[in-house]
Amino acid sequence: MAGSFPKQRLIELDGLRGFALVMILAFHAVSQEGEYPAGTFLAYLQRSVAMGWTALDLFFILSGFLIGGILMDARDSPSYFKTFYARRFFRIVPVYFAWVLLYVLLVTFAADEVVKFSNTGLRPPLNFSVWSHFLFLQNSFNLRLYGLSGAWFGHLWSLAVEEQFYLVAPLVVRLIPPRHLKWILGTIVLLAILARIYFRFILHVPVTSITTRTVCRMDALAVGVLAAILVRSETGRRWLDRHLRELRFLLVALAVGVVMFFLFSYGSINRGMQSIGFTWMAAFYAVVLLLAVQNRVGWLARFLRNPLLLELGSVSYCVYLIHLVVNVSLHALLLRQPPRISTLSGILITLLALLIAYAIAKLSWIYFEGPLHRRGQAFKY
Repeated sequence: MAGSFPKQRLIELDGLRGFALVMILAFHAVSQEGEYPAGTFLAYLQRSVAMGWTALDLFFILSGFLIGGILMDARDSPSYFKTFYARRFFRIVPVYFAWVLLYVLLVTFAADEVVKFSNTGLRPPLNFSVWSHFLFLQNSFNLRLYGLSGAWFGHLWSLAVEEQFYLVAPLVVRLIPPRHLKWILGTIVLLAILARIYFRFILHVPVTSITTRTVCRMDALAVGVLAAILVRSETGRRWLDRHLRELRFLLVALAVGVVMFFLFSYGSINRGMQSIGFTWMAAFYAVVLLLAVQNRVGWLARFLRNPLLLELGSVSYCVYLIHLVVNVSLHALLLRQPPRISTLSGILITLLALLIAYAIAKLSWIYFEGPLHRRGQAFKY
């Protein structure tokens, strides 16, 4: 790559985001029914997508790479903080707050109807577990989410991780000299590993907390920023240009580790994953990203420019917010049972739920998120 890193939109990253969404959708669609009988086709299918949850680490890598790159490119802008936070607000907050508020209104005015059609028969809570989402603090406490609230909010801890990163990253990039930034980020990666080991093996905190706390997941975001530094460095670009083969070998080596985690420690609460696994997955996805943006004529970049992946990438945020609730609600209304794919009717309703989630997200992008995003982009560095 000659010259400086391109400032135009890299559509391969949209495709990568779309691929991450596919991983999440497949994981949730197959895993919600619980474990299937050993030796059955559904058990093998469930096992094959058992690490689909690691798409969250891919999302974190993308956020670190994109946001870190934007901040480094605009580091000396007089409107640095104002523009960054205005753009992030219009892109993230309105649709997220609308989603949380919709739950509050539903429980406030139609709780009895929700219980009537609920698979659990439990009245959805309206307490701190819900209110904490307005401040993006849902990953900072051990919340009790049950019934509809579990599908509505259970996966949104990852948004809290990203928003907390958005609060800190601009200050770090602005204040720390570029030549020191990579060492600070490397330290953050190491601290995240040590924090997980300390919480897991010394304090014995609940394992779900280790999966969701920002201090335990900040390594993926830091690795993403390190990738952004690499492609913006003249030395780094030259190395990438001359060593694509070595980068592919590195990807293979990391993939071997991914296979080992898949075979022996594939869950997000397993010891191996919670010690070095999260960081290993972050490194693997970072190399995938680097190959995609560095070799844009290669097969990986061409694959990520697939129109379906690009389309899913464009609506991934809203689909991620709503897909679980759409699936749970549709199964409850039509079959009066939890989501499942062990029956033909369950498969068809799951597929219909995915299509409905996409349609809602597309309409949201056209009439709600898109206009707000363009308003945010009106703020210039």
